Amino acid sequence: MKGMLSCLITVLLAGFGCSGGANGAADDGRTNSDSVGTQDSRAPGDVPAPGDATGEGTPGDDAAAAGESWYNLALRLEQGPGITCNASKQVGCLSGKTCCELVFDRDLTGLTTKFSFGSTHIAPAIAFAMSDTMASPFAVVTLNFGILVGTADKPPSTPTSGEYPFTGFEPEVEITIYNKNYTSKSEGSEGTFNITDWSVTQGGLFAGTFAGSIVQETDKVEKLGAEVEGEFHFILPEPQGGQ
Repeated sequence: MKGMLSCLITVLLAGFGCSGGANGAADDGRTNSDSVGTQDSRAPGDVPAPGDATGEGTPGDDAAAAGESWYNLALRLEQGPGITCNASKQVGCLSGKTCCELVFDRDLTGLTTKFSFGSTHIAPAIAFAMSDTMASPFAVVTLNFGILVGTADKPPSTPTSGEYPFTGFEPEVEITIYNKNYTSKSEGSEGTFNITDWSVTQGGLFAGTFAGSIVQETDKVEKLGAEVEGEFHFILPEPQGGQ
């Protein structure tokens, strides 16, 4: 199901460098001795040695049956000011450019604070988003599906399953890393969300994939790009706002 990205996390991150460094710390202040993005994931364990990248806290093929919430993300950042890595971590990307590759494999099961679901401030409309803050490297990954059930003045952005191209609206993938912000809403971004499972019910499954290129959000003329490829499998938590 998600084997394309499992077990790569340590191999790809070892030796990755960035002149921008970390611009903050996640809630639990974990260090590079922990697996990537260990803000408050359940029992992530230590980073396995290269060649033995199995570790704990990595959702396996039985995740769907177990009702787990997780996502994985392959992120390829265009090299440029503040983004550098050694040759072993460099990959071709973005039609002839060089990128530094990172892989995130995140178990969010039971971590309800990662999700925003319900009708707070927008009732009776219903919206859904996931935002995950990680420590090493410091990063924030957001998958914002916007309004799922709309009203006359709040039209839905993701009203059903199906394919949704990257546009200036939701659904959106947004990534903050190395003092830079990239979003699928930025002009020049290209890609698609494929929502395979859609729900607005507590305990329901919201799942799918996304892939494409996203562009740095900046006023600078020269904007860096990034390639993203990921899969998500979220069990909807108790809704906020009573919906």
